[in-house]
Amino acid sequence: MARCISNYGFLLGIVIVILILWTIVAGDLRNRVSLWTGSNSKFPDFSHYENFTHTLSNEQFPTNDKDRRIIVIGDLHGMNESLTTLLNRISFDTQKDVLIHLGDLTTKGPLQDSLAVLSFMESNQILGVRGNNDQEVLEWRAWMDWIVSQPGGREWLIEVDDHWSDYELALEKGDMLALDLPPSSMKKPDWGNKVPKGWKPLGDHYQVARAMSRSQYNYLRSLPLVLYAPAGHVFFVHAGLLAADPSRKLMHPKQPLSHWPLIKQRKHDISAIQKAQGLALLSGIPQNRDPWVVQNLRSVRKKGRPTRSSNKGTPFSDLWNEIMSKCSGFHDSNARLGSVTRLTGYQESQLAHLPCYPSTVVYGHAAGRGLDVKRWSIGLDTGCGQGRRLSALVLDAKSFSSGVFGDHTSDFSSEATDRLHAEPLFPGAVQHHTFQSLLSATDSRIKFDHAGEARIISVKCH
Repeated sequence: MARCISNYGFLLGIVIVILILWTIVAGDLRNRVSLWTGSNSKFPDFSHYENFTHTLSNEQFPTNDKDRRIIVIGDLHGMNESLTTLLNRISFDTQKDVLIHLGDLTTKGPLQDSLAVLSFMESNQILGVRGNNDQEVLEWRAWMDWIVSQPGGREWLIEVDDHWSDYELALEKGDMLALDLPPSSMKKPDWGNKVPKGWKPLGDHYQVARAMSRSQYNYLRSLPLVLYAPAGHVFFVHAGLLAADPSRKLMHPKQPLSHWPLIKQRKHDISAIQKAQGLALLSGIPQNRDPWVVQNLRSVRKKGRPTRSSNKGTPFSDLWNEIMSKCSGFHDSNARLGSVTRLTGYQESQLAHLPCYPSTVVYGHAAGRGLDVKRWSIGLDTGCGQGRRLSALVLDAKSFSSGVFGDHTSDFSSEATDRLHAEPLFPGAVQHHTFQSLLSATDSRIKFDHAGEARIISVKCH
């Protein structure tokens, strides 16, 4: 009798464990199915903004090494041949030079060229920032990964590749019954519920996302939205940054450049002060923490509203330079670390100096404005995706000389002096490769940082 009770208890325990496991599995399955088929589907976050800002170390951004250069390239848009031509022209050395891109690596060019650009960047682990077009590609790939994780999702994605254009036509005509597809586990009218509103499959971004490798996707995910190099007092961003919150007065205590930063025991360390102010610009200005702004900003409209329009509002670079030109360094003998000078009305409008050191922002995205060089900002998107030019900023140890601030001068050439055929894209970074030096480069010299000098080199895109 005791043995029977014992066996009964053992079996009862097994049944309870099975019921618990079934409840967990069934609940997960029910959630997945409802997420997949429900008309009010809620999508996971496809944006992956977890790596927003990266601060470059002195090794990643060498400012004192006369044998190393920092080369910054504008928007590529899949123009692989033009990239190779440009790297040849500047004699890019994979072992010594640091290469930084400003985002928008793909689309507009042929699909295979976009994949070649991605392959080069990923295999060599090139530093850079994520552009708005990169963001769209990344989000499509994240969506695809989510789709194939759902029951029947992989098969459905294949149907999308083959028949989405038919679906959109039937949807436009309001006749979903006319959509003739192979049998599917999903109802045909529910196709639109599987894709976030406003997204359109089969476009350029979709095609790159579908074709790129897992390692290339991971590379795009790893790209920050902003790179900050304290050693050079410079920011790299795809679209733009603001030097002050336009919704507040310039001398408002929450404006990062309205006062010297509080740095205990290092108040005479200029490098530490510049770094603290640079980090404060990124953390203290709300617009600079907004992914949409740093990937799309071109201008600022009335009431401080950022816009991607080139024709409305004030170019962000004008606002940046207006503020940076007011930075006085320590020339103001009355300035004290941690002090906040409060001015109002007319006094603030006449303000000549701010308690700060100026920083430079290097950006892309604004192809409509072309090569846009001002004292404290450099726009490098020269419309390669539209068949115009691809430009690079070349920095070396001479670019970061100390000294007094000066005015920008430049001698930009309007056209290249010749046309060259690009060499095949060289293989991975494990090989030492120096690009052939070509003397016919379109080469302009500009002032950079406080009293340094930089070069801008461009090639014709084809």
